[in-house]
Amino acid sequence: MTLSAHPRVSVAIPSYNHGPYVVHAVESVLRSDFEDLEVVLVDDGSSDDSVERLEPLESDRRLRIFRQKNQGAHAALNRAMSVARGEILFILNSDDAFAPTRIGRFVRRFDEKPSLAGLSSWMRIIDSAGAVLGVKEGFRNMPPWPLAPGGLTETKDPVLALLEANYIATTSNFAVRRAVCGGAGGLRFLPLRYAHDWDFFLGAAGRGTLEILPEPLVDYRVHASNTIKEGSEEAQGQAAMRFEILWVVARHADHVLRQSGLRGHPAEDVARRAAASLPSFDRPRLLAQLLMVRGSGGGSSRNYDDLLEAGHPFRRSAERLLRDGFREPTLPTA
Repeated sequence: MTLSAHPRVSVAIPSYNHGPYVVHAVESVLRSDFEDLEVVLVDDGSSDDSVERLEPLESDRRLRIFRQKNQGAHAALNRAMSVARGEILFILNSDDAFAPTRIGRFVRRFDEKPSLAGLSSWMRIIDSAGAVLGVKEGFRNMPPWPLAPGGLTETKDPVLALLEANYIATTSNFAVRRAVCGGAGGLRFLPLRYAHDWDFFLGAAGRGTLEILPEPLVDYRVHASNTIKEGSEEAQGQAAMRFEILWVVARHADHVLRQSGLRGHPAEDVARRAAASLPSFDRPRLLAQLLMVRGSGGGSSRNYDDLLEAGHPFRRSAERLLRDGFREPTLPTA
């Protein structure tokens, strides 16, 4: 099939060492019931046979493959977005798969609601062999941790719920208008290993509304090499993941909470719910410090983005606290 010069949809696929799954991922898009699309696959320096497995599919001109040295998922996604030509941008990880009707259903909803910036759906959880393990219904079930009673999720507002927990769960479960990604100030993926998706979703929430389609339209595959398993099972990985989560929540809390008033939520009620339910991993003072730095504007020594650097003293201290329970870190002074 030929590629339109201006496809309506671009599907960005960051690919890294997913040889057993990548063909299925790409085919799930090419076999969609919506045909005006392109697939932009960026191989992030795979050391397996991922690229070779894709060769039989390259006769479909809708598939464009780019190769780069290994730089991480965020870099592969940013490169894919930079060359994508579609009006609506979907993301699909190379070990997941789309339902045949997903793209068409999403495009129709974007057309129906011009204020919509981002869209997700329910999703099927599958194992390495493709067997269905369950269905995640947005913020209605399968939270990543126990949610606080009376918290933001109980408002049933998709944006407020997203500040409490990443119910979208994976970049494969999100589509966004490409207009919010382009130009100065446009959305980009930051160099976060575990929470780049959550940061991106919350960034999109600042540019329009979010919705969840109540249908399982994507398969999320659970297998031994999922990145999130590293953050869940290893002590240092868990500490790094938790720090990234707190950093992301603090980065977006102010705009998410302020904008909720435009959707009719009373400010006092939202503030009370946020105080009860923002994730802190039993380190509320650490979250408070991050909120303070993010809200302060800060000088060069307290630049919020600098806290992400692996060698930053505050991050090192924070991760020790999250891992071992050492004393609260202190922010460096100018």
